[in-house]
Amino acid sequence: MVAWCLVKRKLPLLAALAVTSLIVLAAASSDSPGPRQADFAWRFATGGQIRSRPAVAADGTVYAIAEDSFLYALSPGGGLAWKCDLGWLPADCLSVSPDGMIYVGLTDKDFMAVNPNGVPAWREHVDGPFVGDPMIAPDGTVYLGIAPGTLLSLSEAGRLQWSITLPAALLAPPVMDGAGTIYLVASDRRLYALTQWGEFRWSLPLGAVPGTTAITADGTVLVGTADGRIIAVTPDGDVRWQRALGAAIAGVSVGPDEIVAAAADGLLVGLSADGRELWRESTGARLDSSPLMRGASFLCFAQDGTLVSVRMPVRIVERFRVGTAGAAVLARDGSVYLGGRDWVLYAFPRPPGPTGIRGPWPQAGHDEQHTGRTPYGPEGGVEAALRQNPDYLYLESLADSASREQARQFLSEVRTRIEGQSLGKSTWYVVRLLERLAGTGLIDVDYRNQKVINNFPDVRAEAAATLGEIGSAGSRWTLIHVVQAEQDPYALSQEITALGRLGFDGDGSSARAITSAFPRAGTYPPDNRLAAAIVDALDMIAASSGSMSRRALETLFMISNGPYSEQVRSAALEALGKVPAPSP
Repeated sequence: MVAWCLVKRKLPLLAALAVTSLIVLAAASSDSPGPRQADFAWRFATGGQIRSRPAVAADGTVYAIAEDSFLYALSPGGGLAWKCDLGWLPADCLSVSPDGMIYVGLTDKDFMAVNPNGVPAWREHVDGPFVGDPMIAPDGTVYLGIAPGTLLSLSEAGRLQWSITLPAALLAPPVMDGAGTIYLVASDRRLYALTQWGEFRWSLPLGAVPGTTAITADGTVLVGTADGRIIAVTPDGDVRWQRALGAAIAGVSVGPDEIVAAAADGLLVGLSADGRELWRESTGARLDSSPLMRGASFLCFAQDGTLVSVRMPVRIVERFRVGTAGAAVLARDGSVYLGGRDWVLYAFPRPPGPTGIRGPWPQAGHDEQHTGRTPYGPEGGVEAALRQNPDYLYLESLADSASREQARQFLSEVRTRIEGQSLGKSTWYVVRLLERLAGTGLIDVDYRNQKVINNFPDVRAEAAATLGEIGSAGSRWTLIHVVQAEQDPYALSQEITALGRLGFDGDGSSARAITSAFPRAGTYPPDNRLAAAIVDALDMIAASSGSMSRRALETLFMISNGPYSEQVRSAALEALGKVPAPSP
């Protein structure tokens, strides 16, 4: 247990009576020469400096990128799971998707995705240095800020969906609210708001160079500026309030009951939702990051290599010597991980009691995966934003008409945009409509006189094939459910092929759905088309993930020895030959 060194301060009488034991402890340690050495749950030495914050996946795996050009994956207990050679020095650019894909930016301007097993999935080159961590939308879309002022939208398969360039350089990573609005701060001293499909909404002059951003429960955007102000902006682009702190803002976080801002000179200030100052406290050390809101306390890591802990509600300030400056992340269970400039990844012990993440924006990047987005936002959310988009409403009227002719008209419109390379900013909501159309007659069933009237296998097949080209992580789950329910062999073969084209399958669900479809529909009578689709899909998934499950291998073996055409059996044997060993 960490031995807390308390900084003496005047307390109101009632508070002093309530914390008598704490005061005794403060008196006992008042003659201490300075911050005491912090305790650690574990430490792991890498081969280079760790400049960026670690990230933590949903399963508790801790990821860190070091200047030895490796991505490290550690268990919650500190054991090395694997390390991946990135091939170049990493930038301060790291995020983890809900499906477990790890995204890393490199200083040679390459952006890459790494599977949860440590195998690289894809790599793309961009036209400028990265601005912090990628932002990841709920559907898996990756938004990447590039310093000259460009925001890129990439699918989880690495396909560029759209890009937009602002008139000034970006200064911080993008953030997103629950309505899908994307916020960017730029060197022209403006806050920009874009839709999830990349259309400009509004911009607001801030009067000073902006930096850190956070979003409250009602969708208010908080911007910290270099001249020491916190500016609160409504989702419509109006200034709600602003508060001057007197020094450049190092970071701002939003807890369940208050906003906590950290100033570069070491000042911490608590603010109410309407901007009233509730308290202020000096930490005695310069700060350069947002506070970590943990349970009834919050933590800051100072530039001098000390950890500052502030326990509420009486604001007991405690400092501990870590020994290195670095960047930290707060995990969902309350654990804290620090990447050190001394090449070491530190894990701090989790104190007893409720210490998990709390509040609408509890740390930089919002969460331990650095997604940069919050579910909170203006009333109505994404649906309200879509209702204001004429193009979406037009396409929706075709896709949701329950008419085969209009559904095919929608698919023709999408195909024309793809071939003309004009899909661009409509990709996000086109994918959403394609996902719905792929499930018509199976998942989304329309009955009339007790009969299904929207069961169009050819429409489902084409919608699925198109999702294989432009789909997202959400598309994968749609296709999995469709494959599990599909009875038409032609549509099923197209849906399976689409799953394979999406490639990423971190949890193995795509491969399981494909292998389950084989004994259900492809064995008797033998269906060469379906068997070929299964072979191709499993081969593409293995190429993306770098491994193949035992069940997938067994399926390929049965096809290679089954009553199928020579071409299909040869393809199955070739796919088997590419896999060195089965994964568990």
